Amino acid sequence: MYSLWVTLEILAGEREAFLEAITENARLSVRDEPGCHRFDVIELGEGSNKFAFYELYRDRAAFEHDHLSSAHFKAYRETAQRAVVPGSQRETGGPLLASFDDAA
Repeated sequence: MYSLWVTLEILAGEREAFLEAITENARLSVRDEPGCHRFDVIELGEGSNKFAFYELYRDRAAFEHDHLSSAHFKAYRETAQRAVVPGSQRETGGPLLASFDDAA
């Protein structure tokens, strides 16, 4: 499994458009990409313009090839190009080593 952690900040006035775009991207990624197992959108501080994404893919290729070339990701990127504070996006990815939850 390949996991990805992304953090970024949104420009004032772009919050609603950004949230609509990232929510649709996350929803369609999980629904339409067999290699995408999870896509969480996290607000870093209630009412802030700082966000994080936690994404989980079958492998790095599922992210780099399937996800990045998808129509829903490209639609999200159009909004992100105007909404994200320049230079604020950070991405860290790597193999998932352990995962636990109480959903069972």
